[in-house]
Amino acid sequence: MKIELKLSGAEDAHIIKNLWPLYQHETSEFELLKPNSHGVFGVEDSVKTLSEHGPGPWWADSEALFPYLILVDGAPAGFNLIAGKPRLWKGAHGDFCVEEFFVLHAYRGLGVAERAATLGFQAHQGRWEVITWPNNPRAIAFWRRVIGGYTSMKHTQGEIDYPSGRRISFHFDS
Repeated sequence: MKIELKLSGAEDAHIIKNLWPLYQHETSEFELLKPNSHGVFGVEDSVKTLSEHGPGPWWADSEALFPYLILVDGAPAGFNLIAGKPRLWKGAHGDFCVEEFFVLHAYRGLGVAERAATLGFQAHQGRWEVITWPNNPRAIAFWRRVIGGYTSMKHTQGEIDYPSGRRISFHFDS
């Protein structure tokens, strides 16, 4: 199984946009995010279709936003959206942050997510911050294991007040 992290450009941005609603559905368990009256997550009622919605400005700032596709044997398996310092939230304590990370269920438990996270860390050297929901024990355990392995347990974990609420954060250097 060949696992790749491919920086997405205009030619394949639609793949991440197609995966986006699956990610929002999955994270709605932790964010209490509900779809609008048209079934589209995270937007006002005027948005009627998925083609009108997507994961923000990820292809508008190639100096600070890094929308990676996760590919397994060339097929889309998820995404790893990494932001650099100019695009981090005001209280960030790093040079890079995993903003959104998603792997399709079919690829879970196969090492795909761990490899995709590690490839992202390796692609951007510096201080990192990874944030997740405090009520998502699966994600906390995943990041604790992956970051712990990547850093030989040289990382910190704590709680922070993120703009959208309380979060668990991991900090380390790559």
